Amino acid sequence: MPDSRYGLGIDTGGTYTDAVIFDFEAETVVASAKSVTVKEDLTVGIDGSLGRLPAALLAEVGLVSLSTTLATNACVEGKGSRAVLVMIGCDEEIAARYGREYGLPAAKDIIFLGGGHGQQGEVKVEPDWNQLRGRVEERRRETDAFAVVELWGIRNPEYEKKAKDLIAEWTGLQAVCGHELTGEVNSLKRAASALLNAQLIPIIDDFLDAVKISLGKAKVEAPLVIVRGDGSLMSEAFARGKPVETLLCGPAASVAGGLHLTGERNCVIVDMGGTTSDIAVVRDGLPRLASEGANIGKWRTGIQSILIDTVGLGGDSIIRHGSGNGLAIGPVRAAPLSWTASRWPGVLERIRDLHRSRRRDEISLCEFLYLVRGIEGDPFYGEDERAIVRALKDGPLSVTELADATDTSIVEIRTRRLEQHGVIMRCALTPTDIMHLTGDVSLWDKDAAFLGASIMAHQIGVTPDELVDLVGEGVKEKLYYSIVKMLMEDEDEGLLKGGISRQLETLLGKSFARRRAAARGEADGRGFLGCGFSTRATLVGIGAPIHLYLPDVAKALDAAYVVPQNAGVANAVGAITGNVVAEETVIVRPQYSVAGITGYISFSSAENRSFPEYDEALEWARRTARDLALGSAAARGAQEIEISLSVDDNEVQVAGAYAEGLPAHPTSLAAGARPAAPGSRLLLETLVTARAAGKITWA
Repeated sequence: MPDSRYGLGIDTGGTYTDAVIFDFEAETVVASAKSVTVKEDLTVGIDGSLGRLPAALLAEVGLVSLSTTLATNACVEGKGSRAVLVMIGCDEEIAARYGREYGLPAAKDIIFLGGGHGQQGEVKVEPDWNQLRGRVEERRRETDAFAVVELWGIRNPEYEKKAKDLIAEWTGLQAVCGHELTGEVNSLKRAASALLNAQLIPIIDDFLDAVKISLGKAKVEAPLVIVRGDGSLMSEAFARGKPVETLLCGPAASVAGGLHLTGERNCVIVDMGGTTSDIAVVRDGLPRLASEGANIGKWRTGIQSILIDTVGLGGDSIIRHGSGNGLAIGPVRAAPLSWTASRWPGVLERIRDLHRSRRRDEISLCEFLYLVRGIEGDPFYGEDERAIVRALKDGPLSVTELADATDTSIVEIRTRRLEQHGVIMRCALTPTDIMHLTGDVSLWDKDAAFLGASIMAHQIGVTPDELVDLVGEGVKEKLYYSIVKMLMEDEDEGLLKGGISRQLETLLGKSFARRRAAARGEADGRGFLGCGFSTRATLVGIGAPIHLYLPDVAKALDAAYVVPQNAGVANAVGAITGNVVAEETVIVRPQYSVAGITGYISFSSAENRSFPEYDEALEWARRTARDLALGSAAARGAQEIEISLSVDDNEVQVAGAYAEGLPAHPTSLAAGARPAAPGSRLLLETLVTARAAGKITWA
């Protein structure tokens, strides 16, 4: 136990930054605060939260733990820094055909390099490093970081490491290797992990820098750790090198916080933030892990994480009119109109002008754009994009004003890349604005929210009051849909493997509509068939706005629900109550020939070794897995580390005549004996997994 009994948890979300002071002796939150996140200057939100906490308690903090949805939100919104992928020994046609399924760019935007290692880690052909240098220098001026993946880099990372070192030497930019992040055999999934990591480096660097600046102002001197996607913790230095491991760390912290605050052991945790809603299933107190790695937005990665379904639905989800005068909510985030008018008071009169015009259009007109950062000296952007940035230098413009200022039309204006890269930000009607109208929120300019809602209501032919109801029901239906989908996948992983069908989507929509109609006492005379879904799991609501929507969703599912005290800062609670966990797996694989087993190869994330006997290979694998897991946990900032080891054989059953002459499983033989006797079990590989768990290092 450290000298200090207090820890500080900080969660920076897309909308709010939360902070809690946690008493480890009493196991309780003793103070909490919330402030608005300002994307272009994260210190504003962090300063705001810390400034609302007792200074006397802050002075006694011995540990600071962080969580954030910034990486997750960047994936959902398709944002991030510019990164270039280098693939060594990979088939260009396969990458072109299947790469987009994993989030990879078009093949023309990838640097392909021949050569590499074979499946057993043996050298095939050394890559042409001069060719790599030429390709890297061609792309140098349009990128912020590089990612390097070799087809069999998980069997021998030698060339990935060399490429990383050379790129750093040539460009001064950071590069990340696939083998450093995941042992996933699928090279496309490894490439997605590495490329996403490279794109997230500036985002997490900015976040950690902002936290340290704010902690310095608050005179907090304590070690800094951050939550990983599986709910465990890692050190600041580790997170800067592997920011992709923060992917889903916000949702992972919310799961930990929800369990800590409620004590529920069998539940569905629903965390609604500003940009996304995150849903996780917990059985017997343990959240399900993603068996195939974290999937978020377009990305399919091999990064270990809690199994989370992240939906582009939150308080700041953009509201637009869709086809048939319907509403579309999300998945893109927008700054609320109420906030926009509060920050730039002149915007309110321009919203009034739009309201007075009574204009209808296929595009939502009551949207504004403002400048977040400049792009001076960056050749990546075209002249039309530079014109947009110049036009926004003096403050926000509506989409029509921006089109006029850049001599284009609202249909043709090219803002997509600028929004993706965080150069500009869109402001529009959001559920947060609607909450201002219902009185559930009173943070900013209510008049702007009302006028924006009135413009949208006129656009789809309803009253403002009817629009408020439509938005509320739309949010609830999306939550219902996402919870049912998550429970279906939990029931049977293969059930929705090919995606959800249009027919099932329709059924889910009808089941929600009928449940809601029944709750309002409205008769449903449309048919004889009743349809609905229910769950025995308790719905646990986390996040500031969740209490507005979860009760009706729970009723539609015949489920119990709980929104605990401190639900609005549960992520920060989860951040400060976690521990460090690290896993390393070493593979022992027999080498077969017509004469039987000729030896064994052991593969680790650091190296591979050959052995004549199975017991030697297994002993090396045990020792190596233990040492790597121990080192990884220590690098994440752990102390008092405990190690557990598991050994699993991957075998196939060989029957009848096919078994004759095959060697027996080597573990059935006496130590040192050569496997020669026939057997019906054929060993494919042995997996040795070491799990290291420890407490975080305190001040």
